[in-house]
Amino acid sequence: MKKTISLIILGILTACNSPKKENVSADSEAKRAELIGKWVQPIPGQENENQGIELREDGVAASINMHTLLYEKWKVSHDTLYLWSRTVGVSQPSVSSDIDTLLIKKLDNKSLTILSLLGEPKNNVVQTYSKEK
Repeated sequence: MKKTISLIILGILTACNSPKKENVSADSEAKRAELIGKWVQPIPGQENENQGIELREDGVAASINMHTLLYEKWKVSHDTLYLWSRTVGVSQPSVSSDIDTLLIKKLDNKSLTILSLLGEPKNNVVQTYSKEK
């Protein structure tokens, strides 16, 4: 009887210890690799010009054609992109880094669609970027 109970407990513990963490880590690494590069979108009102973000392999992020919003670093976890930034040249510049939390709605080798997870959900706008070659 004790042996049967021990086997049942061992079975339950084994079932609870799933390898999902490895799959999630591999998925995040694949997303990370696909995110590396320059992502741009037209500047509203100046559609001939682009703005965006460069995500570098070393975790550094850089703004493209945005002079008051300076991206510093980035990280991806599951389907969420984190961007650290600071503002300069405005009436109340950031003294420390701000962190944008963005849900990755779509990602492939040509486009990135994100949704901000900060603030009021009704104010969050879906943004789409194209990968620059």
